[in-house]
Amino acid sequence: MAIFSLDEDIARLTVNGSCALIDSEDDDFEQETSGEIWHKNLLSVGPQPEQPSSQVHLSIPSSSPLNISKERRRSSIYDKMSVVTPPNTRRVQMTQAEPMGTGCTCSTATLGKHGPRVLEDFTPIRVLGRGAYGKVLLVKDSHTNRLFAMKQLKKAEILIHDESSMFESEEYALEKKLERTFAERTILSKLEHPNIVKLFYTFHDHHQLYLVLQFIPGGELFYHLKEQGVLDEDTVAFYAAEISSAIKFLHQRGIVYRDLKPENCLLDERGHLVLTDFGLSKKSASDPASQTDGIELQEGEPVETLYSIIGTPEYCAPEILDGKPYTQNCDWYSLGCLVYDMLTGKPPYTGPNHKVILNKILKDKGPRIPTFSSEGMKDFLGSLLRKDVLKRWDVDRLWAVDGPKPKKKKAGQAKTTSFQSHFIFRKIDWTKLESGELQKTTNGPILPIITNWELAENFDTEFTNMRLDSAGGCIDPKQEVKPEHAHLFQGFSYVASSSYLERHF
Repeated sequence: MAIFSLDEDIARLTVNGSCALIDSEDDDFEQETSGEIWHKNLLSVGPQPEQPSSQVHLSIPSSSPLNISKERRRSSIYDKMSVVTPPNTRRVQMTQAEPMGTGCTCSTATLGKHGPRVLEDFTPIRVLGRGAYGKVLLVKDSHTNRLFAMKQLKKAEILIHDESSMFESEEYALEKKLERTFAERTILSKLEHPNIVKLFYTFHDHHQLYLVLQFIPGGELFYHLKEQGVLDEDTVAFYAAEISSAIKFLHQRGIVYRDLKPENCLLDERGHLVLTDFGLSKKSASDPASQTDGIELQEGEPVETLYSIIGTPEYCAPEILDGKPYTQNCDWYSLGCLVYDMLTGKPPYTGPNHKVILNKILKDKGPRIPTFSSEGMKDFLGSLLRKDVLKRWDVDRLWAVDGPKPKKKKAGQAKTTSFQSHFIFRKIDWTKLESGELQKTTNGPILPIITNWELAENFDTEFTNMRLDSAGGCIDPKQEVKPEHAHLFQGFSYVASSSYLERHF
């Protein structure tokens, strides 16, 4: 019998280049190769002939936009700094009620369609991404057949105390983790902007928290930068305008984003940018709890002084890394880093580890602006990438109006002209952009190729090829949530109104 079994295996063997694939019929078959999980190739392909290698070595100037290291496009999703929060910071009280969203008036007949959700209401399709606390899945609602992105956070990972936090007690560290966990749900449930991701449902079970978000099929800006290398200035200016509109919208509502980077910028089906992942965002504690989305803070008003050392070093403002107090102006420095990245193929400062990056940022006078950029782009980057906050462009105050002109121009002075009227935005219709009309009626510079939304073609195959049962790993019995911790997650559940759902589908 062993001989016949071997013959059958050989008959199923397919040669693919320099390796052999066995079309196994066993669904549980799994093999590890070079530390990566082997997965079955469901589409059999014929052998591909090897092409003779003929390499041509070209000498490219270091200042050229073509001189890009392919190794640099490594995601920083796993490289966030451990959060250091001083013990004297202000705290936000968590509401213990289980709200039903903003005006959810679902009738009994449509309760199954628009009512609260549980995990069993969604069918997982494929993995979209994975981070330190959990993963993001593409799921389908069994009631409406709509596609969503489901962000899953492990409760046990949130409750575990990080021993490296020398300056924080276990109770205080847990309080801050819970505050950041609730921040994304609290902030997104009150926002509606064309360039900010939409939140539709949140719920939780014994092991995990779930945020059901709008599925953005165009994938991460990081993915497109990895494919294209660099972007032209008109494309960079277009996406910088959309990001700026979202950031200004957040600042007007007392919210600091604090985690702007290519991985958190998605492209929708029309090629417009959508900001996502608000896990590190901070809402002003001075903002009254009763304040609604329609009441805005005064133009240019600082969002309380913050102290937490938080974010991704390559895109982080120097004052955060240096442990100094900071305000919402840190987001505009991060915008400068992202624009620099889109133009050159890498952020202003890179290095093999956090220590090297921090030393470069804190010791250098400022990043080197690429010489191949236009004068307008050099001026834009130079005004945002200032280490000294007092010399950095105060975009919130000078969003649409010019400031007072200095009597004498001095080198290194902060820019005093309007942000919207800058030369690089000469092709941007700000009225249509901020109203959302531009996003609904036109296509962006990068139009993602989408043949089937369920295939998630614009997401990295590192994630989309993962087996669903291996994406999250097994739950460690030692990391079970204790009964005395169950009350900590009360108030997390949420469901958007039926009108909100219909408006965005």
